[in-house]
Amino acid sequence: MSRTSILKKTLPLALALALALGLAACSPSAGSTSTASGSAGSASAASSAPSSQAYDRALSGKEAVTAFIGEPFYNDTISNEDDALAAVKSVMDRIGGDETVELEAVSIRPTEDGPTYYTFCQKAGDVRVNGASVKLIVDKDGKAIGLVSALLPHVDIACMESWEVTKEQAEQAVLKACEEEGKSAKVVAGATEQTVIPLADGERMYRYAWVVYTNNYSDDTDMAYLAHYVSANGEYLYNIPISEPGNADALAGDAAAFAFDSMEAGTWSGTVTTSKGVSKEITVPTLRDPKTGDVYLADGKRKILCADFAPFAFNETLTPRAQKDGRFADNELLIYDTFIRVWDFYDSIGWTGPDGEGTPSLLLMDLVDKDGKVERNAYYIGRSWGFQTFAFNREEPDGECTDIIGHEFTHCVTNTTLTTTLYLNDCGAINEGLSDIMGNAIEMMIDNSPEGAWLISENGVDGAIRSMSDPHAHEQPAFVWDAYYAPGVDEGTGHNDHGGVHVNSSLLSIVSYKLGQAGMKPEDQFFFWMNVLLAATPQTNYPQMAELLPWCLERSGFGQYGDALKTAIAEAGLTTRELPEKLPAGYGAVKYTEPNTEAARNGMVRVTLVPVSENAGGPASTWPAAGTALVAAVLPAGDYYAVSTYLDASGEERSFLYGKDGWTSYDPNTQSPGKTNTFHVGDGEVVELGTKGLG
Repeated sequence: MSRTSILKKTLPLALALALALGLAACSPSAGSTSTASGSAGSASAASSAPSSQAYDRALSGKEAVTAFIGEPFYNDTISNEDDALAAVKSVMDRIGGDETVELEAVSIRPTEDGPTYYTFCQKAGDVRVNGASVKLIVDKDGKAIGLVSALLPHVDIACMESWEVTKEQAEQAVLKACEEEGKSAKVVAGATEQTVIPLADGERMYRYAWVVYTNNYSDDTDMAYLAHYVSANGEYLYNIPISEPGNADALAGDAAAFAFDSMEAGTWSGTVTTSKGVSKEITVPTLRDPKTGDVYLADGKRKILCADFAPFAFNETLTPRAQKDGRFADNELLIYDTFIRVWDFYDSIGWTGPDGEGTPSLLLMDLVDKDGKVERNAYYIGRSWGFQTFAFNREEPDGECTDIIGHEFTHCVTNTTLTTTLYLNDCGAINEGLSDIMGNAIEMMIDNSPEGAWLISENGVDGAIRSMSDPHAHEQPAFVWDAYYAPGVDEGTGHNDHGGVHVNSSLLSIVSYKLGQAGMKPEDQFFFWMNVLLAATPQTNYPQMAELLPWCLERSGFGQYGDALKTAIAEAGLTTRELPEKLPAGYGAVKYTEPNTEAARNGMVRVTLVPVSENAGGPASTWPAAGTALVAAVLPAGDYYAVSTYLDASGEERSFLYGKDGWTSYDPNTQSPGKTNTFHVGDGEVVELGTKGLG
């Protein structure tokens, strides 16, 4: 269990965060309970093993129950985790639990002169229930002032002790499934464990499973590992990207594989040139190996090391960036310098290192794919070899974009505070939105940037990649079921952006922009959203966030922005779920039900709607919605053509073009849509596309 003191009062106008926070999976009113689903996954080939219904029956009808208590509810003083657990147990009946629920304290996070956050994860015997947790919020006087929870009652431990397959057989099932996909997987030794997970089909039920951890062989996500789930009787289910195995102690070489303490501290000072040709003087810390004389781009105080990406990712070799002819590359110096400034900013409020625990940071330079081609992106990869690990490429000037460095750094902060990240649908979009919000706020504060247009990566080679003020400028929605909005999915894959986690992030970031327009200063925004982040749980979705934000704002002392926040939430439509019957003026919609239900459920279908007019904005992507196989999109009135792309288990794509005779096979590299493929979407019209040729 970790204990970290955070959020010191150090910035101008910053509050000491004497808040009563804790709602994430919140219900419509304080003290109420509701059910919530939480599924995540990357579809993979299933084996021919028999159904696992016999083992899932023990959980049949038992849904995850979320609850929020937003008022003082416990009279005794709380000063440690035992007291906190007693407070939680005193209201177990109010939060949907029972005598079978076991809780384990995993972190205590006090804030200076403010509340303390106690986090408990649910366990069944020695098995952690994935995504089930309780956050108890205690004020500075030791009184329980809030609680948020997502629990799964009635887990049958006896059933978990009589599974048909062993740990070794589960690992073999994973290796076999990977081999059938043509993937090379390596099981993390000693990390395989039993677990209880949400069903992969998006229902509100849970199932028993083995979880087997391997290296991440996927090209569509940036996490270091994959968690593969195998049912109690050997059926391969699916996999999800993760930052580190649940059993961190099982990682070989978990201590950072670099001897910071044996090095001699120094500095490098000089002139660097930005991508825009501007000269800049910087000074950064270095470390010198007294045995070899090599000087590394590394910081012994903050425990930051720069190294090469390819050897680490593909050959499991740590190659620190060494000085050559008295120089380091300008782009890596800028990345390193900016990362240090973001590190120092978080440290100034009591959050030490990306995970708040002072874990060393590894900055991998020259991000490339397996063929050596530059990947023009920046990643938080997760924990690996005892480092919190990040990756940057040589072409994008990430070091000149404080918001991008802050975005990736915040991903680690979010992963830490949530304890389990369900990188899917609303949950993943909120994760991405929080990173944009925090990265932007940090840039405005430490760079003194006015950020009039609230852009992300505006200092990049190609300009901004997202706009918090005008989401349409980069193919993102301003509200739920706006143009570009992407529905949630049953299983997340790279083919469907894990349910639109990058697309729908704008639904949260635009709220931050509107608070800024109402006069909320960057430092106040940072502390407000940091507390939202601290209060969230893995089950948080947009309707729940709509309840969290006003409650949090009022208790953080920023009540003067309450009306602006209420308006922003309403305009973003955060409580909306279904395709609206009445569309906004100037908009129409297209829809059809995907006939290939298996492909729809497994995240293997993506539909792209391309406007014919060059002035109609960019193309919009959508996919079958979770639980319904409904493919739908809201579009500005105009002419379009549609392409449906299927992804098979081997990763090969098959595309179909819509026309007057239905869907026909289509090769976008050799064919062009014609007039017979164009259809019109009128103002207020819902166009029903046929399904002939699909399935």
